[in-house]
Amino acid sequence: MKALRYGIALVFLLLNLAVAFDAMANIVVRAAVVNPSETQSRKVPFKSYLPKEVKPENIVDMGDLNIAYDPKESAYYVYKDFDLAPRESVLVEIEMEDVWKIPAEELSSIRTEVDKVTKLLENTDYRERAKYLKESILQKLDHIERTQTVVNSSPGGYISDYRENLKLLDEVKTDLQSAKTLMVEAKGFSPMLTWKLIVGVVAFLGILGLIFFVIWLRQIKTMSNLTEDFKAPSQDMQPEPLAPEKGEQWQGEEEKKSDLSDIEQRLKQEKK
Repeated sequence: MKALRYGIALVFLLLNLAVAFDAMANIVVRAAVVNPSETQSRKVPFKSYLPKEVKPENIVDMGDLNIAYDPKESAYYVYKDFDLAPRESVLVEIEMEDVWKIPAEELSSIRTEVDKVTKLLENTDYRERAKYLKESILQKLDHIERTQTVVNSSPGGYISDYRENLKLLDEVKTDLQSAKTLMVEAKGFSPMLTWKLIVGVVAFLGILGLIFFVIWLRQIKTMSNLTEDFKAPSQDMQPEPLAPEKGEQWQGEEEKKSDLSDIEQRLKQEKK
């Protein structure tokens, strides 16, 4: 059992190190499957996961190996059981397309697009920001092209470079989208025009408030004058004396009659 485990470990070691680039720009992965026993024939299982970027349609040739998908690892793998005599070994080769390279056409298209956007923003308030985004995009594109031109001799390093370039490409696309957003804003309202609009609205509201304030003052003054005019005539007018009630008037007549009778009696007494 220990010998069998050793043989499988040897398979994985060779698989990780043996990568060749042929003239057709395909990648050939080679692995040696070895029976480490010196006396017994054995069935040696072979299983190797492919890089996550590889799909079945990207495999050019894998001999009589089988392929399956592992959902836990989110990757395909090749496998087969080999019947090997003592100390026998077989060489397994898997030829795949080079999917670890960003197409040059895509990078060129991004360069053309960023140049176009920058030119459209030259005469706007966003020209400095557009220039900064363009410089950032071009630096990242240059780095991607440089790493793809100088091929990393290590398979692991080659795939790692590709994955780093994918991250840079995502950043490039984000910067390009930001530049396009600036172009949309420039077609609408520029910052200077926006501020002018805000100042105009504030000035209009200030003038409107001043007009209402003047009207309010005039209304208060008019109401004050009307109040004073109403008070002046009322002070000059004196109330007329009230007419005596009927009872009071009858009492006065009776008093006059009693006074006349007293005078007549006094005149009679003097004649006697």
